[in-house]
Amino acid sequence: MYGAFIFMGALFGVALSVTVGLFYVLSLGGDFKSSLHDVAGQLRDRLTGRRRYQPQVSGERRVESDNRVRSLQEELRVANRLLDQARAEREAREQQASQGADQLRELQQQVLERDERILALEGQLGQQAPQLQALREQLAERASQLAQAQRQAKDLQMEIEVLHSGVDVVSP
Repeated sequence: MYGAFIFMGALFGVALSVTVGLFYVLSLGGDFKSSLHDVAGQLRDRLTGRRRYQPQVSGERRVESDNRVRSLQEELRVANRLLDQARAEREAREQQASQGADQLRELQQQVLERDERILALEGQLGQQAPQLQALREQLAERASQLAQAQRQAKDLQMEIEVLHSGVDVVSP
């Protein structure tokens, strides 16, 4: 029973290795037979240590690889353009952020100056409050004196009118 499990595990390992190898061969692109031959030669050379792997050099260039190189170069150009645009946008945002920070500092400075002015005015108000109270008391006292003087003036005017009418009665 255990032997069967070991056999199935080994079989699975071989199948997985072959699958990964085929994916590697397919990822090279180009003709399947030549890619498979290159990979087999590379594997043999690595296992035996005979020589370094050098792919077969043929006189003709692979059209698929040229197209692939061109498409990759175009993708690189597009990516570079997008990178330049992103850099420009980032620099513009950084400039806006620095301007916003400068405006914020300026507004904070104005707020601090106004707070200092408010504190100074409150201090002056605190100093002027007793003097204002004393002036109000003086005003109230003088208003009562004025009202009393007006009453006395009316009383005197009445007395003068009474005296004039008495003089008119006596002098006919």
